[in-house]
Amino acid sequence: MTMQPPPTRNPLTEKGGELTMPWLLFFNQAYNGDAGTDWTPTFVSLTTSGTPNITGRYYRVSQYLCYFNVLVTPATNTSAIAGTTYIDNFPLTTYSNGVCLTVSNNLGGGLGMVNATNNRIYTPTWTTVTTPINILGFVEAT
Repeated sequence: MTMQPPPTRNPLTEKGGELTMPWLLFFNQAYNGDAGTDWTPTFVSLTTSGTPNITGRYYRVSQYLCYFNVLVTPATNTSAIAGTTYIDNFPLTTYSNGVCLTVSNNLGGGLGMVNATNNRIYTPTWTTVTTPINILGFVEAT
C-alpha cells in the first residue's frame, strides 16, 4: 500500500471545527496502516530435511521504513549459518543496513542483518530446528 502524502494545500478544518475531507481521508489511511504484501522468499544455503513451507510478508510502516516477517515451517528440520544463509529476493530496495532476528517457539533466537549493499537478509545460525522459525526485522527501504 502506498500512503498518500498529507494534503497540506487544503485547510485542516471547516469553519465549524470539523476536519476537511482530504485530511479525514489522510488520517484514516494512517490509522488503518498497511495491510501487508505477501512474497515468497527464496533462500540461499538453507539446509533442509524435506521441503519447508516458506512464506513472507512486508509492511510499509512509513514512506521509508519497512517491517518484514518470514515464516519457515520445516518438513522435518532446517539449519542456517550466519553470513552464509540469506534471502536473496527481498522485493523492496534497501537504503541502509537493517536488523532482523529469528525466533522459534521456546528455543530462543538470534540476530541477523539486512545488507543494503546487496539487498539480502542474512539469518543468524540455527541447527536442525524442527519447529517453525520466524525471521522478522526492520529496514529503511522503498
